[in-house]
Amino acid sequence: MFKTEYNKKFRAFFKKFEREYFALKTDEERQFAFDLGVRFVEKNRDFVMQYPLVQYWETLDSNKYLRFHDDVLATYTGQHVNLYFHIPFCKTRCSYCNFHIVVGDAQKDVMKRVYLKKLRDEIDDFVVRVSGIAIDTIFIWGGTPSYLDLEDIEYLFSYIKEKLGSYFTPEMEFTFEGNPDSYSLEKLKLLKQYGVNRISFWVQSFDNEIIKNINRTYDRDIVLKRIEDAKSAGFDNINIDMIYGLPGHNYEIMKEDLLIASELPISHLTYYPLYYYDDATLKKVGKEQDNIRQIYDFYDEVVQTLDGVGYVQYGREYFSKDEKIHHYQNNYVSNGLLYGFGHSAYSFTGDVAFYKKQDLRKYLTTSTSIQSLYRYNSEDRVRRLLVLWSRNIKIMKDKMQDVAIAGDIITLGKSLDLIREEKDAFVLTKKWLKYQEVLAHMCV
Repeated sequence: MFKTEYNKKFRAFFKKFEREYFALKTDEERQFAFDLGVRFVEKNRDFVMQYPLVQYWETLDSNKYLRFHDDVLATYTGQHVNLYFHIPFCKTRCSYCNFHIVVGDAQKDVMKRVYLKKLRDEIDDFVVRVSGIAIDTIFIWGGTPSYLDLEDIEYLFSYIKEKLGSYFTPEMEFTFEGNPDSYSLEKLKLLKQYGVNRISFWVQSFDNEIIKNINRTYDRDIVLKRIEDAKSAGFDNINIDMIYGLPGHNYEIMKEDLLIASELPISHLTYYPLYYYDDATLKKVGKEQDNIRQIYDFYDEVVQTLDGVGYVQYGREYFSKDEKIHHYQNNYVSNGLLYGFGHSAYSFTGDVAFYKKQDLRKYLTTSTSIQSLYRYNSEDRVRRLLVLWSRNIKIMKDKMQDVAIAGDIITLGKSLDLIREEKDAFVLTKKWLKYQEVLAHMCV
């Protein structure tokens, strides 16, 4: 079993919490203890989307690389897969961002064609070593994919279609994401031409002052115009990303953001609380706010408001209409097979997870693009699935392979009313879905 100081800290905490919580006599005492537990998690946690945390994975040296590379790609043959493409270029760095990006026009213009050529080389390498795959989803993220110019999109997407198009499934979800100001009607029409059928705009807030304060470069009017443009280009599956708890966000502004978002002619909303990443500007300059209670209280507002206008919640941050769920995300949290193209891209074979090089220049200048990996045994695989599932609503028992491994976690979760058991599945209760980070850290 993989152990780290991070894992041990939270396992020790929840062992003590369980012992003391169930010794309490009244509901009031237990609620107070639970609130203290939430605060402990929020004050001590990282942003957990993997088990174990990737900084503890094995580094792959050049001597091991070639054999691992050939063997791991062969495991995708004949499988249903989800593809990810990382586009690192951004106009500015948002104050909450810790992603692997390249900022500024000069950097983009110098590096973009070299980078896109590297992506094409990766596609060649992939198709040489796999066959008979079925591509269920393609997700293009970054960075800011919409920061690419028309000719860049043509250069990359024509190659994706040429080399991978024969593997597209009839219902494949093809998502492209970006900032409202770096889209145009012409760009949206080109994306539609190449098969993109789900478009996403990173909005975060409709308050122009909040937008400016987090170092973004558009305003409310541009957002509304881009949604009109997407409709004109033929998209009927449109998502916007929102964040609550940003610096300067009071209840009135967050509520106004929520009301505007809820009335838009779109099919999907992704509604995040602000996460403080260690490498983000907000964290580095000490701009963290002690707004844990505000975040949890406003989560209830989000759920209730969106439910009232016909949205269905299918994950902690995910809300859809007309059953237009984000299939890439849903497959990701269900342990679906993933392959990532580009620097810092993540992949998962079912038994092994691996990352490409996170230093862009090293990624571009070496042929050994895979940097780190983790091989899962049965217990690790179940814990990984539980950590991912904690962002979702339901997990089928047959996905877990060995339910008994998760016995202690499931038992504690059920006792806390975090988890409800059905015949074929475990369900995260809506009442406690907002405490996703607590459940995730019970699993690490």
